[in-house]
Amino acid sequence: MERLFQLSQSHILQNALPAISWVTFVATLVAAYGTSYDQHILPDGFPSFSPNASCSAFISNTSVALSLLLVFRTNSSYGRWDEARKMWGGLLNRSRDIMRQGATCFPDDQVEAKKALARWVVAFARALRIHFQPEVTLESELKNILTPAELEMLAKSQHRPVRAIHAISQIIQSVPMSSIHQMQMSTNLTFFHDVLGGCERLLRAPIPVSYTRHTARFLFAWLTLLPFALYPQLGWGVVPVSTGIAAVLCGIEEIGVQCEEPFGILPLDVICNRIQADVMATLKDDADTKTILAEAGLTSLLTSAAVATAAAAGNGNGNGNIAAPAAAVPAGGNGSGNGELAYAQGPAARGSSGGLQVQVQINADRN
Repeated sequence: MERLFQLSQSHILQNALPAISWVTFVATLVAAYGTSYDQHILPDGFPSFSPNASCSAFISNTSVALSLLLVFRTNSSYGRWDEARKMWGGLLNRSRDIMRQGATCFPDDQVEAKKALARWVVAFARALRIHFQPEVTLESELKNILTPAELEMLAKSQHRPVRAIHAISQIIQSVPMSSIHQMQMSTNLTFFHDVLGGCERLLRAPIPVSYTRHTARFLFAWLTLLPFALYPQLGWGVVPVSTGIAAVLCGIEEIGVQCEEPFGILPLDVICNRIQADVMATLKDDADTKTILAEAGLTSLLTSAAVATAAAAGNGNGNGNIAAPAAAVPAGGNGSGNGELAYAQGPAARGSSGGLQVQVQINADRN
């Protein structure tokens, strides 16, 4: 009942109001003409609308065709909207994932790189939104996210989402970490390209115009002839009935028109706000998470500087040999007798023999 009394606030009916008004106008003329003819107000020689077998036959024989056209149009439009919604939902998930990978895989001394990654992940989402909803400006969206130099660079670029992806790629490649982690982050970055390409395809390849126009013309002719077919049975009741049928069918057509362009109705700003909140929260909680886990005794997260020092002391010859894993060191072999071991995997390096060096260090602080 609440929705029923809010019909006047419906944007669908407001946009379809001209077509609905036309059908109401035609129905009123038909009812006035029929009443005048039945009461012999009109001069002799004017045709009668009752019965009207031609219009009745047209309406009854084409109702199925009109229904199929409207259903196909609505399903096609909803499919485009649903595809856009899924792509932006995937962008939200991949943004969380790539920031998690950056916070985990970047060395601890790469604090600025982690901050830059967070800034540009958010910048890509905002730039992508502006690419499809240009009513907002880049400065208003990113003035509190990017540095002035980064914002100027992004504003001058020809394709801003592509420039943001390139910046994220440069950040990933500039940080020393294993090639496997770089590959995993690059895979998430490739998904950003897929989202950009998919959204551009939806924007630049709408439903064929010939199909859209044919459906609109058919619906207009069908609704115009509807009052002529209904008047012999309904009399003046043809006005509200025709208006109601026009509101339903024109509303369905209007829904198809709106869903055909999904970026006009999708809440992209809400999704961008969620991406920004989650990315910044991951960056902020990274240090606290590592501290809590270390205090709980689940793992010991050594700093990159300590790992680098241990690597230089234990395997400074660069011969490419693989050091023994921490599990291979006997419990209590560190001299303390408590059997507690802590280890960390340092940055991957290639020796002369091409092997992967993994430096294992006993955490002396815990002994």
